[in-house]
Amino acid sequence: MDPLEYNPLGEGLRERLDAFFGRRDHFIEVNPGHVVMPKAFADLGDSIRALPIRPNDVWLMSFPRAGSTWAQEMVWLLGNNLDYDAARNQLQQVRTPLLELSAIFSDDRSVEDTVTRHEKIDSVQCVQQMVGRRFIKSHLPWQLHPREMDNVRPKIIYVVRNPKDLCVSYYYYCQLIHRSEGTFEEFCDLFLADQAPIGPMWAHALAFWKRRNQDNMLFLKYEDMKRNLPEVIRQCAEFLEFGRELTEEEVQRMCDHLQFERMQRNPAVNLEPLMKESQIIQNNAGGKFIRKGEIGDWKNHMDAALSARFDAWIEEHFEGTGLEFDYE
Repeated sequence: MDPLEYNPLGEGLRERLDAFFGRRDHFIEVNPGHVVMPKAFADLGDSIRALPIRPNDVWLMSFPRAGSTWAQEMVWLLGNNLDYDAARNQLQQVRTPLLELSAIFSDDRSVEDTVTRHEKIDSVQCVQQMVGRRFIKSHLPWQLHPREMDNVRPKIIYVVRNPKDLCVSYYYYCQLIHRSEGTFEEFCDLFLADQAPIGPMWAHALAFWKRRNQDNMLFLKYEDMKRNLPEVIRQCAEFLEFGRELTEEEVQRMCDHLQFERMQRNPAVNLEPLMKESQIIQNNAGGKFIRKGEIGDWKNHMDAALSARFDAWIEEHFEGTGLEFDYE
């Protein structure tokens, strides 16, 4: 695979992103893939590509806001003998670190104190130094991951979500984490033009979808987790080689632990404790790291014309791939 290239954005895109995020010259384009990333990713990208992979690693991957925080808690518990005490007493970010955290949290006005701490921490180095079986999370597209991923083949769980709900959640995430100043419609324009950070979403999903039949890959849909969580828990337990069949009581306890309202209140599984001084944290759905979690929330945000634009975009990129989405 070709080495990564870090290029300045074209003037038009740079101005659009500057206006939406309320800061100047914060992003770059990373290739291959035309991926918009914070400038700080240039300090991490090559070390991520060179990161040694261990055969017993467990990687939880997704595009942002696809339900990875939810899946992450399930996967860690199944991989750690249902240790709820450890899950309560240790931040999820410590148990399953986000590989690119140092770049994502660079220069974010909602987390000034946190940024100061994270600028002194190399999140890639932290992952490399983990002892025991590593549980690692990443939102990066396939081509930006470690070179050894295809050869060593650790266990990979990928979570996908329908693009309409994902885009709504991603917009609120940008407000919360990045203190973005643009409108929802402006964010949709960026998303549909494949110019939102981490995008293009379709390329991200399809790179994992085409690997879905590998024995080291489990491809999950957020909507299936919402509709039949017990079945997904059992599926994950088998994939992670739990060692025995879970009892009904164990499955029910995990379902209770993973209830949306409990996840929303659980300080161990979201980033709000890191942002407790931020003025944007409010007691409403938009100002929450774990926000609504509904299927079909896009209907509260998109008119018929915008919905039709998404339908055309989805048809253009996913028709014929076999990957289909549920929207309600």
